[in-house]
Amino acid sequence: MTDHQAVLDLAYRYLRGVYTGDTQALHEVFHATARVEDTVTGSFRSRTADEYIQAVGSRQSPSAAGEPFTMAPLNIQVLGDMATVTAELRFLGNHFYNVLSLLRCDGRWRIMHKLFGPAD
Repeated sequence: MTDHQAVLDLAYRYLRGVYTGDTQALHEVFHATARVEDTVTGSFRSRTADEYIQAVGSRQSPSAAGEPFTMAPLNIQVLGDMATVTAELRFLGNHFYNVLSLLRCDGRWRIMHKLFGPAD
């Protein structure tokens, strides 16, 4: 499997985890020390990946709400052991862009940083 395909697969595992609220899947794609940062609440917010994943697990998932899967990577760039994924997510009345920074650690791609905000 090429690095590009491996990063694309990880991106879809992440998006499916958000869509279904699968906290186990999200823990598998995020590095243990990853950060998640946004301005969705109107001011800067910085959380650990664990805090973000707990929030995802505590809300109704788009899947459980009967929404179609409307999330997709827009761009993937792989530079050696680093990669970025830009994705668009529409769910639960929201429209977000995500920028994910990945690093290959111990032979496995992991999300190290997630930056997101409203698209509209």
